[in-house]
Amino acid sequence: ALPIYSIEMANTSGGTPLSSKTDDLPPGTATFRDQRRRVDYVLVYNDDADEGSVEMREYFHTELRKKGLHLEEIAPEIDDASSEGGLFWILVHAPFSVLTHHAEDMGWKMPVRVADDDAKSTLCDAGLCKTPLDTHRKIPDYYAALFRRDLLQSFLHHDSPNQFFSNPQRSRLVYDILQNTSYSENSHDLGIDKLEESKVYLAAFPLHDGSHTAEEVGPEMDDQEDTARQELRKYWGRWGMWYKNQPLDHIREYFGEAVAFYFAWIGMYTVWLIPASIFGLFVVIYGAATLSSFPLVNQTCMSNTAMCPACSNCELTYVNSSCTYSKLSRLFDNELTLVFAVIMSFWATFFLEFWKRKSIELAYRWDVLGEEEEAERPRPQYCIKATERAPNPITGRIEPHFPPSSRVPRFITGWSILAMMFVVLLILVFAVILYRTIILVVFLGSSFRTEAPVLSSLTGSVLNLVVIIIMSFFYQKLAKLLTDWEMHRTDDDYSYHLTLKMYLFEFVNYYASLFYIAFFKGRFTGYPCDYHTLFGYRLEECSVSGCFYELSQQLLVILVGKQIFNNFMELVVPKIKMRVKKWRLRKEYSNIKDSEQWKRDYYDCEPFGGLFGEYLEMVIQLGFVTIFVAAMPLAPLFSLLNNIVEIRLDAKKFISVYRRPVAMKTDGIGIWQTIISTIVTFAVVANAFLIAFTSEVIPQIFYRYVYPTDGLDGYVTNVITNYTETHNTTSSQCFTYVNEGDTCYFKKLTDELYYYRLFLIRAIFVILFEHIVFGVSRFIDLLVPDIPRSLYLKIKREEYMASSALTEDLDSPPPDHGEKSMV
Repeated sequence: ALPIYSIEMANTSGGTPLSSKTDDLPPGTATFRDQRRRVDYVLVYNDDADEGSVEMREYFHTELRKKGLHLEEIAPEIDDASSEGGLFWILVHAPFSVLTHHAEDMGWKMPVRVADDDAKSTLCDAGLCKTPLDTHRKIPDYYAALFRRDLLQSFLHHDSPNQFFSNPQRSRLVYDILQNTSYSENSHDLGIDKLEESKVYLAAFPLHDGSHTAEEVGPEMDDQEDTARQELRKYWGRWGMWYKNQPLDHIREYFGEAVAFYFAWIGMYTVWLIPASIFGLFVVIYGAATLSSFPLVNQTCMSNTAMCPACSNCELTYVNSSCTYSKLSRLFDNELTLVFAVIMSFWATFFLEFWKRKSIELAYRWDVLGEEEEAERPRPQYCIKATERAPNPITGRIEPHFPPSSRVPRFITGWSILAMMFVVLLILVFAVILYRTIILVVFLGSSFRTEAPVLSSLTGSVLNLVVIIIMSFFYQKLAKLLTDWEMHRTDDDYSYHLTLKMYLFEFVNYYASLFYIAFFKGRFTGYPCDYHTLFGYRLEECSVSGCFYELSQQLLVILVGKQIFNNFMELVVPKIKMRVKKWRLRKEYSNIKDSEQWKRDYYDCEPFGGLFGEYLEMVIQLGFVTIFVAAMPLAPLFSLLNNIVEIRLDAKKFISVYRRPVAMKTDGIGIWQTIISTIVTFAVVANAFLIAFTSEVIPQIFYRYVYPTDGLDGYVTNVITNYTETHNTTSSQCFTYVNEGDTCYFKKLTDELYYYRLFLIRAIFVILFEHIVFGVSRFIDLLVPDIPRSLYLKIKREEYMASSALTEDLDSPPPDHGEKSMV
């Protein structure tokens, strides 16, 4: 049986913030007053809580002591204790015996011996992507095996309890204990998360390893080595490190596998953007270099052909009014655009395949390969609102339960509201379309007549960006409310459904206007004197040069505008909030001492909100880079520049802005892998249709084939039609500013047979494009396994070496730790 310890009271705010007597503790580790027992977790509460909260806390503390945890309470100083809002700090420590018990119960792998040289290495270890922190302090590789207490002597550091579990591992084990400890006599009333939700505790968090800057530690600690936190800040979380590789092993060591996998993914994605950016930039440079010699640009800019007015009271426009559109379209829509679309389709597919391999290599290196999900317990919110109790089908334990008859209507209602939100988004897209139509008419009647198409399109894009940002903020709240209301039992179920809702909404939110311009704009406008209207206004049409530039402009405004807004919210807003918070809290709690790590973490750091927002931001960006990359070859370049900033900005946030997250174990990026795979597949189809039906490349190639002697000399006149000749009437009957006997042109292919032949060519291109890309990708997938043979052999060797290490000492007597079991 595990020993029971009473709570230790300390009417002081001092404690011992940093270990100075126990040499084998990691630098920066906070301890109890005895300077031996490290602080594994901190609970914070307010002394003005109601009686019910006091009873729950006392019951919770008693149960924690029964499970073997040590607690030390730091009360407010005497002068401050009587003031309203005095804070109490519960420092939690788990003895070695408690930690080993729960590590075995959770099925953890622990190191049994140091790995052979290069036994678990990858190409990175050969020096191809070494980091400065690897040179400063390299983390050794280990062979690992499932932990068993009866074979404790077979595991490394079994004779040194302080080094057996790292700080993140200890906090993860303690968090599991806190999550499964009752705070009342009702067995389903358990978990620190539920107590935080009910405001019984103001906060609960593991501690950072000291200050993130060495100058804040104090002169008395100058002779100590850098803490792991300071190392990460020095070699990873500084802007000067932007061109350096990330120390993934050290990130994993400090923050855990979940955070490390996020940075591994964004790091690999950013590196892969480099060749895509170079080729995309080359496409634009080629378009600019051939701009003056391209026949269609010259034809458009020199043509005085009258185009039919945009409305009955509008004046005539001319083909040369599309000169600016034609020049800008040439930058992005040229002969290399087709090649670029093909390359980027393969790029996306290969990136996904190589990430799978990289993910498996990292999972093996970090001893989480094949990590089975723990039998998750019900979420605190689920327990609070559950109407029934029933046995768990796996464990048989009686748990809170929501019957299907109660949950199904909630699911139906939640997804019905989601469908309604999709309709709202489409209505807002149409509202922006209506704005562009109205503002175009306004500009055509002003002194900005020649710039009217560009100005209406640009202001419409900015307005659309504002709508996107507002709706995204609103729906994040709504999606959380809906997912909470659906009553998902486990955190995994909850995270899955929240992620799915958010991504589907953001997909429509960010991409709806782009799909409209790419595939619908200008296809349903009607004809002069018979224009199709929306609320009395004529539907939009594309210029003589097509809609490609408008699509490029819309994508550029949304992509870059979103990046600027997100970086402002992540870089500037937190600093403002922190300064306001420091001023307010320092004024209210004047006796805060910077030397106390738990107080620094509580006051100077924000609660960690999870990786959901970080992944969502990057996956939305990946959609711009893959789905619509043919329309904006510079999208990879802008994304590359953003990600260089994003990686270091996220690093600074994790090191100095957020409280230390609980180190969660995972073997990959979870549901985001499925979403990325779906994006890659969809991107191939989207690029095929984009090149075939939106770009002018295929029509120009076909025109050269049909009229080989003309080149592209008659291409512009081929895509417009004389209204008088096709309708046997004059356009002056419909338009106020068209004189009797004059005629005008509108955009339509003159030869209908030519139109159907071109449509067939476009359809054939889509089919060939998809089949070639998917076929080659499937072949590569079969040819290159997710687990290389070299890695497979290493996995088998590790299994053999781990088994040998366990069987060698199977009959050895267990070690006697004596007093060390307290640590």
